[in-house]
Amino acid sequence: MNSEIIQRQEKAQNLMRDRGYEALVLSVAENIQYLTGVTEPSIHACGVVIVTQQSQPVLAVMWLDAEFAQKQAKDIDIKTYTPHTQGTIIIKTLKHLGVTKGKIGMDDASLEVLGNSLRRSLSNIELVNATEEAEGLRSVKPEEEISFIQKACAIADEGMKIALESLKPGMTELQVASLAEHHMITLGSDRLKHPTIVGSGPRARLPHAWATQKQIENGDLVAIDLGAVYNGYCSDIARTAVVGKPTAELKDAFNAFRIAQDTVLQQLRPGVAIGEIAIAAKEAIKATGYQLLGHVGHNVGLQVEEHPFLESSTAAGPDSKIERNMVVAFFQGSIQAKQNLGIRLEDTAVITESGAKMLTTYPRNLFSQ
Repeated sequence: MNSEIIQRQEKAQNLMRDRGYEALVLSVAENIQYLTGVTEPSIHACGVVIVTQQSQPVLAVMWLDAEFAQKQAKDIDIKTYTPHTQGTIIIKTLKHLGVTKGKIGMDDASLEVLGNSLRRSLSNIELVNATEEAEGLRSVKPEEEISFIQKACAIADEGMKIALESLKPGMTELQVASLAEHHMITLGSDRLKHPTIVGSGPRARLPHAWATQKQIENGDLVAIDLGAVYNGYCSDIARTAVVGKPTAELKDAFNAFRIAQDTVLQQLRPGVAIGEIAIAAKEAIKATGYQLLGHVGHNVGLQVEEHPFLESSTAAGPDSKIERNMVVAFFQGSIQAKQNLGIRLEDTAVITESGAKMLTTYPRNLFSQ
């Protein structure tokens, strides 16, 4: 078995000992890949990985996925089930592993699909939502994972270049998005996990402005937010453009946003409390007369948005700190004066021994076409 996979499994077992879990039963695709090394999407769709404090992990898959599971999940016990026997197989496996009482940590997906079956058949267990704790296992990346994210970022840079160059009156938001997505996939991106945002005109102010058939018009502000995926690992980048000439107010607001992003970049280093990052960002923007909308940022990995989020100490927890080899994306919001201006500027960075290094490197300018 890959030594990195073994280390991840040991991290999961240490988590269980700390939290008093007898087992982890996880179905979220990213948890399956992280703990088994399996990258096949068909297995991610309905597989279940079971980890206990002592035994080797078990991967339960549909019988049609067994061949691929055996090839990709080296030295991991594979159990198979039919559409009607998944719960029965999971319960049988837990009993075989000696898990018949105590706490079982589950993620959102496994709780939804298996929670009722486990409660009915294992009356002495307590099911606990361990979604954030499972994500927390993935928050600090080894060098191999960082290299995958760096490759995803390089592809995303190229996708952003295509998107910005394609902006012109008459193009639809979806046409711009599809050009960028096609280019990223051509360069080696996996199936995208980040629906591409191309919000033009008033839609730029929407938080989830997925691309539509709206035509881009002269004078529109256009917010673009996209990300490539490489070996399952994500990237996140956002830029802002104007189709025409930007106003002085828009230039001023964008400069304020970039100054705030630079402030966050300077603050990102091991040992700094996450709450302090959020305060520094908000104060930097407030000093320019504007207000930050949304979270400062979030971790990036097998999912586009992972915990911990860069937010206030109340939400993140007073003991949450930046650690070396975390990968974060910031800003995850916009800026406003009297109203939300729709400006976006987001980049992905890795935490180094002494600071942070940008992994997305496309110019951080206010673009005009």
